Amino acid sequence: MKLTRIDVRFYKSFNFDFELKARPSADRESWEDQEGPWYPFVRIPIDTGITAIVGANESGKSHLLGAIKAALGLVRIDRADFCRYSSQYSVQVDQLRYPEFGAWLELEASEKPIGISALENAKRFALFRPGDRAPFLVIDGHRVAITDADLAIVQSRLPKVFEMVTDLAIPDSVSIRRLAGHNRLSLRRSQRGQLFDGIDASDPSAGMLDQLLATLMAAQNTAGGMSALDEDAEFELARKLLIDAAKIAPEAFAELLRGLEEGREGYVEGLVGRMNAAIKENLNIQRWWTQDKQFDLLVEAREHELALTIQDRTASTYSFKERSQGLRFFLSYFVQLTAHRLAGNGSAILLLDEPDAYLSSVGQQDLLRILHDYANPEDGGAGGQVVYVTHSPFLIDKNAPQRIRVLDKGADDEGTRVVRDAANNRYEPLRSSLGVYIAETAFIGGQNLFVEGAGDQVLLAGLSAHIADREQTTASVMDLNRVTIVGSGGADGIPYMVYLARGRDTVKPACVALLDGDNAGRRAERILQRGDMRKQRVLQDAYIVRIDTWAERHGVQTDWGTTPVEIEDLIPISIARRAALNHIARFISLTESTGQEFSVEMILEFARSTDAVWEALETTIAAVFPDEHIEKAGFAREVVKLLELNSEVDGADELRRRFTLLLGDLAQRLEDAADHESDERANDQLARHIQAFLRDHPAGIRKYDASRLLRQLSLAMPNDKHSDTARLTLAAIERDYELGDRAHPAVPRFDAFRDAISALGQLDRLQYQDDSSNDPSDAVSPTKSTAPTETDTVPAQAERLQQSASIKTPTI
Repeated sequence: MKLTRIDVRFYKSFNFDFELKARPSADRESWEDQEGPWYPFVRIPIDTGITAIVGANESGKSHLLGAIKAALGLVRIDRADFCRYSSQYSVQVDQLRYPEFGAWLELEASEKPIGISALENAKRFALFRPGDRAPFLVIDGHRVAITDADLAIVQSRLPKVFEMVTDLAIPDSVSIRRLAGHNRLSLRRSQRGQLFDGIDASDPSAGMLDQLLATLMAAQNTAGGMSALDEDAEFELARKLLIDAAKIAPEAFAELLRGLEEGREGYVEGLVGRMNAAIKENLNIQRWWTQDKQFDLLVEAREHELALTIQDRTASTYSFKERSQGLRFFLSYFVQLTAHRLAGNGSAILLLDEPDAYLSSVGQQDLLRILHDYANPEDGGAGGQVVYVTHSPFLIDKNAPQRIRVLDKGADDEGTRVVRDAANNRYEPLRSSLGVYIAETAFIGGQNLFVEGAGDQVLLAGLSAHIADREQTTASVMDLNRVTIVGSGGADGIPYMVYLARGRDTVKPACVALLDGDNAGRRAERILQRGDMRKQRVLQDAYIVRIDTWAERHGVQTDWGTTPVEIEDLIPISIARRAALNHIARFISLTESTGQEFSVEMILEFARSTDAVWEALETTIAAVFPDEHIEKAGFAREVVKLLELNSEVDGADELRRRFTLLLGDLAQRLEDAADHESDERANDQLARHIQAFLRDHPAGIRKYDASRLLRQLSLAMPNDKHSDTARLTLAAIERDYELGDRAHPAVPRFDAFRDAISALGQLDRLQYQDDSSNDPSDAVSPTKSTAPTETDTVPAQAERLQQSASIKTPTI
């Protein structure tokens, strides 16, 4: 069962829907109160997947989460929650009212009917709780009374709710005794240290120990201490991590405790090693935490506690106190949700109140991916609903603008209202509600698509979101949470905007330019190819896309059989006509005759003569509606809106086919550009390590420092097609210069070692030449030895090692 809408009035900041009441054409529903003034419920649609609640401070966002719980009967309706500035708020006899709630629900296709007669054939219904009065149902627009027994049956079928604790972080350590099932150990590690210090400094009499212990226990709730309640909450979170999510048996902690008490170090290390393997296998945190793919969550046994530590890609280990708070809270959210799903509650409604408070922008994007997987599991299982409150633009899923609900608080007694069509007009008034300016600029995204104007922005973003929502994935289009679409004010502005983004800084963002195939677009392409004043290219040819050349390459044609030149040429005439009519209808009243005169045939005839959809539309509008005018941005908005209203409108399939091809190609180019920039930075880092070594070690180097250098070089290697050979080369260097033999601390044959390290900077060029030569005479006979020889160069040694890699692959 899915929750589709919440109705609320007289609850905290929600008074009533003053806008609906002021609308002349609005009438009260048949199931609403029929006596006295009409106070319409504030109606908040809830997406069947994910709903993002956005609004300024004190706009009522968190109150909505409370309203959901009250509507589903999970909290008591309390008169203390009545809207204080409502005209209905009273303390007089016979005038006491309570907040009122309604939950609109929809049964899923596989669900059995609810076992009461009133809902025998109903797939959609509402359950209303009108304060202190009897609950009732709304079925097909009619109010239906129910008995207490019926209410109990309906209540048992309502969706469950899981409210994530967003201000609770993973602890630094957890008591092994408690994990093993023993009573809570009151003294933490720091307090035990104070106890031992007291014993060392004094006569350890029984009375003194009792007094010292009592003093430490009394300090539990003083400033800087942790209350037993908070400590229990942290322990429960750690228990969910280790036992529920990582699936470590509680008996293993009892064994670990005995091993520590008996001083069996090898046994303890073996147990801890298997625990770490279980954490890695069952949690798979690396998939979700994109800031470090080589990050590992580990446990270490320390006296009476199991310490939680982090190992990053440098193989260094840190405590949580030494890392950012964001990682601790991200892990907390991940563990809470994982344990909740493992308990079989994956279909519950997940509520989150401002989870962005402790997370970085990248961490928020990672959390968004986890929430999406909860609502739409990749294994195809039943997903739950997600409702979250946020102030952050990084938790706004631009691939699904239909999920955004913007709340705004009116003046005086108006209360909270829902802003309609918040994602239209480029997310305004969403910008104002967030308190920041979410501008499409070249300086926000890691991947940036430069387009000529606002119409291109609206079309590409809107159709990408439409296709992603239809397919429930961004795999075939652009991920708008990673890609920023940058309007440039025309084709002539694109070269300058690209230069601003890439031409002046060392770290250059990935950029792709999309140009029309007209004269302005061709001129912009020549400028991009020419480069800046130093004749340096700021954008390579692979990242410059012209509509006409792209269409020819992919076999895409217009409705009249020619090659598209502008992005509007990809829109089928039937959709272009309806979108243009919808735009004009916003300003004038249309008659049936003028609508018929503005026909597909007429537009198509002009399109054949002008070879452009946009010019054909302008010409047709001038002929049929001589006083009207149309802009590209408004037209693009109507195209997207048309698909929202009717996704199967005539021409929609062809429109989706063409734009899926274009969006998929642009997304791939942006990914390639991002990978290219990452490899370029890696090459720069590799060169810096090599140069630093040559400068700092002119005469010799110790094997410890040489091993550290090889690890730095391995981490700096770009992940391209030659990376395996490069790492095999490093393995050959480690073996040939006996770096593992610390009995002789200095690296032997240092001059040759320097030459080998210096050659690593040219390895990619040498490999490219080897790939290009493809000389059959270079092939190694199956009977020929692959063992490196003293006269081999390092690349030759690596080639031999690579040929024998199927037998044994050396590692560093």
